[in-house]
Amino acid sequence: MTEVTDRAERDVQRTLEEGDRGSDSPEKPVEVQTRHRGGFFCHNRIFGPVTNDYGDLALLACSLVTGMVDAASFANWSVFCGMQTGNTVILGLSTATLPTNPHAWESTLVSIASYLVGAFFTFRITFWFVPAGALSNRFYISLLFLLQGLLIILAAGLATPQDLIPHNPPGETSEAIIHRVISNVRIVSLLPPLAFQSGMQIAVSRLLGFNELPVNVLTSTYCDLMGDPKLLAVHNVKRNRRFASAVLLLAGAIISGWLMRSSGGLYSVLYLAGGIKVLTAVLVFLFFKRKVVDDAK
Repeated sequence: MTEVTDRAERDVQRTLEEGDRGSDSPEKPVEVQTRHRGGFFCHNRIFGPVTNDYGDLALLACSLVTGMVDAASFANWSVFCGMQTGNTVILGLSTATLPTNPHAWESTLVSIASYLVGAFFTFRITFWFVPAGALSNRFYISLLFLLQGLLIILAAGLATPQDLIPHNPPGETSEAIIHRVISNVRIVSLLPPLAFQSGMQIAVSRLLGFNELPVNVLTSTYCDLMGDPKLLAVHNVKRNRRFASAVLLLAGAIISGWLMRSSGGLYSVLYLAGGIKVLTAVLVFLFFKRKVVDDAK
């Protein structure tokens, strides 16, 4: 009986000693995963992070708009707003007075400069106001698309009054009318908002993480398509995005051409393009998936 009692006392003493040693070490925090919940228009949802699951669809809409805007600007003023490679070539040719546009160097320089400022503005504002990334704030990423649409609508509004900004009249035009339009230096007036939003657009494609969708040009897209080792694979998301971007840009140019031949003319192209961008902003705000944030407490 004494042995049993001694053994029990030793077990109790050992337990107490182990407890004392354990009390000296810090306790591990218990990780509890929590999800920010709230209503559809709650603060956490409006200004909270989102995923980029549907970001490619928003950028494909931008490819359509690029085709529309660039087709309209080139048809009217022999200058691009998004495809700055073409503008650089035109600028080089203007040194030899080869383009028929007597204001080719002014218009291309204005377009290139506005494009650069738009991209610079978008990147820097993002780094300053949302250092965690554009996708960390639903309202901000939606605002970027909205501003692009509003800039196009601003250009459409400037193009609407007759004789305010020279452009080809709706329908078929003659060589004399085209020459009269591009001979007027006021053609550069619509380029800043259009090229600025194009710079914003390609910056947003980078901020969303879709480098395979430059949205403004197709040269690199064509190259990447041909260089894709899985070009003929059944399931290839990046190939599908690149192919869709090329098709939509072409479709935008076709739509633009036929609208300019209609009674709507240039401003109908710009209003439609701006409306697509505004609609894209609304859809981004409403349907981008909310990113679940796990906090350790």
